[in-house]
Amino acid sequence: NSVDAGLYQGAAIGDRVWEDTNANGQQDAGEAGIAGATVRLYTCVNGAPGALVAQTTTNASGNYAFAGLMPGQYIVAFETPSGYTLGTADVGADGTDSDAGAGGLSGCYTLASGETNDTVDAGFWRPAAIGDRVWLDANANGQQDAGEAGVAGVAVELYACANGQPTGSALASTSTDAAGNYGFAGLKPGDYVVKFITPAGYSLSPINIGADATDSDAGLGGFTACYTLASGETDNSVDAGLYQGAAIGDRVW
Repeated sequence: NSVDAGLYQGAAIGDRVWEDTNANGQQDAGEAGIAGATVRLYTCVNGAPGALVAQTTTNASGNYAFAGLMPGQYIVAFETPSGYTLGTADVGADGTDSDAGAGGLSGCYTLASGETNDTVDAGFWRPAAIGDRVWLDANANGQQDAGEAGVAGVAVELYACANGQPTGSALASTSTDAAGNYGFAGLKPGDYVVKFITPAGYSLSPINIGADATDSDAGLGGFTACYTLASGETDNSVDAGLYQGAAIGDRVW
């Protein structure tokens, strides 16, 4: 009585690749899956990828799965889709966080006979951008009127925003081009404040007068309000109007 047979049930692993719109490392309501992302499954050997077991791509909802697996230890590798950046791993609840660490690799998962682990996710975000124009507000009405020229060479700084206020030192700086335009690109989704450095001989126009796309957004100290940028968003509505003091007079005799 020594002739035995061992049986096991196939295991499975998988879940979802999604666009982490606010780059917070968690799958928030309304954040869509990324279709067509490449996902590979490896055996886990001493905590590192071993042999390639299978490869798949995410479906229209960003979901993927590897099924019919022999019980054992596995690592999932997520390939970064074109135009995206890998998000932060292991932030918050495990069922909805991103598990893709350096190189897009997950940790090592041990699957028992018949087990399905549907918690292995990866979040990616697209760079955001912010900018627009500094212009000479000839009539100081706070709106970009026809014929009002841009102001070249104005220094502009970008700050992180916390509780509606700029925080820390400047993240980046630039200056306006010949047409008065400027921009900050390649930004991680988040909250930002723009600061315009008023050139000598100029004053800032009144803020938030009229249409938002063509008004002046530079308030006290040249700082704007806080702007929240989502994954892939470009906000080209952040402007500053400048005017030069005028004078009138002559003589009483």
